[in-house]
Amino acid sequence: MSDDTSAFLRRTRIATWFAVVSIGALARRSPTSARAIVFPIVATIGIAHGATDDAMLARAGIRPRGGRATISLAYGTLAVATFALARRNPRLASRALALVSHLHFGCGDAAFARACGSAIDMRVGAFVRGALPLWIAGTGARSRAVAALATVIAARHALRGRSADALDLVLPSALLLAIPPRLGFAIYFAAWHSVRHTALVIARDARGGDPFARAGRFAWESAPNVAIAIGVAALAFAWERANARRAGAADRLASADTEAIAGALILAITVPHEIAVRALERRAQRERFST
Repeated sequence: MSDDTSAFLRRTRIATWFAVVSIGALARRSPTSARAIVFPIVATIGIAHGATDDAMLARAGIRPRGGRATISLAYGTLAVATFALARRNPRLASRALALVSHLHFGCGDAAFARACGSAIDMRVGAFVRGALPLWIAGTGARSRAVAALATVIAARHALRGRSADALDLVLPSALLLAIPPRLGFAIYFAAWHSVRHTALVIARDARGGDPFARAGRFAWESAPNVAIAIGVAALAFAWERANARRAGAADRLASADTEAIAGALILAITVPHEIAVRALERRAQRERFST
């Protein structure tokens, strides 16, 4: 990894620290203003951060017959099947989403830290970092236990001179403890996970160029899939609303139904995305061991 790319990742790391602190502080004073900032990020970077999975898999050498089109078809088919199963069993879907998200957020943030030069243990690091956005929000015993574990590990990092790794645990923990759970998670997803994942995708673009050129290619490649994802989400809500009308329900979907649909959509996106990320990580590890 070039010096420019390494510096780009380190600057991104600092930017995410600043983002969660500043947006979190704003959320304490004005949740509405914080949502106005977070929503556009979720609708752009949040969706885009996994929108080049098909292109990345093809470039990594995973080329079935039909190439990228076949990968995209398989990706979309899995997403649709996941959505349908999630709508059939919302309770199971909720549990599956929590487990898949724990794995995805934890492994993603640990991989980003390693790319920035941290020497954290991937298994422990991934477990703790994934627990933060999923289990720390709220005031229950589980929340306190996760916060205490993160604090202990952060203190160990600080005592060993690894202040960046300590901040990676302290700042999201503080955000998620201080902000209502849904808004806190939205801030984490938009300003932390999506930004870091996108930066890592840009940094690993083997076609070269400075970070700005790579970011431009990422934006160009992700745009079609972002548009498709937004369109599919809109169609899913329209379909559910039409079903509610035919069933004689109110014109507007109930908030619980809306939340269940949103959860099913997130799970449908996350499952194929996590499979793609794991395949790319394994390929990257094999390449590192072979060099």
